[in-house]
Amino acid sequence: MSQPRQRDPLTAAFARLPRQRPSAGFTDELLAELNRRGPVQRRPTGRLVWATVMSLIVAAMLAVGYGYQKQQAAKRAYRDQVEELRSRYEELLDEVASVRQEVATPETRLYLGGDESVDLVLDLSQTPTYQTNRQDLKDVRPAALEQ
Repeated sequence: MSQPRQRDPLTAAFARLPRQRPSAGFTDELLAELNRRGPVQRRPTGRLVWATVMSLIVAAMLAVGYGYQKQQAAKRAYRDQVEELRSRYEELLDEVASVRQEVATPETRLYLGGDESVDLVLDLSQTPTYQTNRQDLKDVRPAALEQ
């Protein structure tokens, strides 16, 4: 068994009005009245709301995209800096290794000084002390390397 269909209050009020027949010139009178008032001005509220919502969505998407792009650029910059530091670290390790190698093999010639015409160089390998105390010289290091 189906329930009777319920009407909204406006439809119910119209149903209670007495039925009337329109006059013969009703449509012509209505059209003449509308023409006399001029064109109906509609407010573009629906379009305005839609355009506002879409522009806000576009602005939000642009802001998010700009922030993401800026974040990616910062990450790339940090990665480049890390790579630069790593390569510099490798260069420094190689330089330290070469200095250690130079220190490990003591220099037998020492520059003592000189002027424009004479340079004084002492060759320790030619001294008798160097020949006998060669092991002792392995522990000798330049003062600039000791800290």
